[in-house]
Amino acid sequence: MDINQDKKTLLLESALELIRDHGFHGTPVSMVAKHAGVAAGTVYTYFQSKDDMIKELYTYVKSQIYLEISSKDDPRLPFQSRFYALWKNMTGLYLAKPSFQRFMEQFISSPFNTAELQQSVDVWREWLELFFQQGIEQNVLRPLSPKILAIMVLGSIISQIRYLTYFNSKTQLMEEELGLIPQMVWDGIKRQELSDSYP
Repeated sequence: MDINQDKKTLLLESALELIRDHGFHGTPVSMVAKHAGVAAGTVYTYFQSKDDMIKELYTYVKSQIYLEISSKDDPRLPFQSRFYALWKNMTGLYLAKPSFQRFMEQFISSPFNTAELQQSVDVWREWLELFFQQGIEQNVLRPLSPKILAIMVLGSIISQIRYLTYFNSKTQLMEEELGLIPQMVWDGIKRQELSDSYP
């Protein structure tokens, strides 16, 4: 990675951390520059505007999720094992990078999330849909739309992350209780003739 890319990544990571704590409106460009340790004008070397930076953050977060999760997937394993690994790896990533979840939640409900953007190339979405398509083709998953399967599984993962992030310190569910969530999701998407054994 060259020095310019290093600096751009530093700005993106700084913006993510600040947006997590202050939101879109509470994170001016000058704050991002100060947090990254660069001059305010430097931001405009890499982004035309704050809006442009936020849109690039969306692409950056999606690409980071894709790189992290796809690199840990092993297509040689039985699909059920791959599913549980996907769940574990995504949960671990979001807990290690809480700024990812906070940014995505704000972005999805913001005016930046346009139909045009959602129709653009998205390597993470494409990989995830292919992942579930493989489960269908292997006769392990119900023959549903891979898009529907992705929505159901991701939604459940995010719900568990929210619990772990915001509520666990107050209610303290046991680890084995939380482990029931991916089991129940798996039961909902697997072909019904498969056994109920879990890895």
